Amino acid sequence: MHPFKSFTIISLLLLMACNKQPKATDKANMEFRAPDSTYAILNYKKDWHWIFKDVQPSTLSETERSATEKIILRAIRENNERQIKALEGHNRKYPEHPRTATGFELQTEGYKRQYVPVINREGQKIVWINFFCNDWIDERWKSDIVDVEDGGNCYFSLKVNLDTGAYSELYINGYA
Repeated sequence: MHPFKSFTIISLLLLMACNKQPKATDKANMEFRAPDSTYAILNYKKDWHWIFKDVQPSTLSETERSATEKIILRAIRENNERQIKALEGHNRKYPEHPRTATGFELQTEGYKRQYVPVINREGQKIVWINFFCNDWIDERWKSDIVDVEDGGNCYFSLKVNLDTGAYSELYINGYA
């Protein structure tokens, strides 16, 4: 074999090895990992009755947080798809006043999170996740619920049922 051909074949093999994609099983084992400074797992307190009723406090493992993240991303995707349709509808109805956003689109980057895991009466693990993007909030957010009025999509929350994979009560703050 010509030396140039063997060099080319070896180079291609090395390139393919370096660009190897993770297997499906590798991807399934990857877990969501947020930096510790961006989230807090809070123990449910009975005076947070406006979040849950008839529940028991629980814990949240890394694996459960990873599963929660997948459901959150689905909820955000579905919300944003609804927002795009609403925006298109507005722009069709009011072509003289087009908008580029509804103000209720969501994302996860740049937000701090509070997770409150509980077990409901049916024995299902439910996690309430509170998102907020303001940096002015002091360190109390690591132990107390951040609850503000208005602020738009800088503040939103939802509940995730880890047993069913469903989400509910996606709430996005309004604008004053």
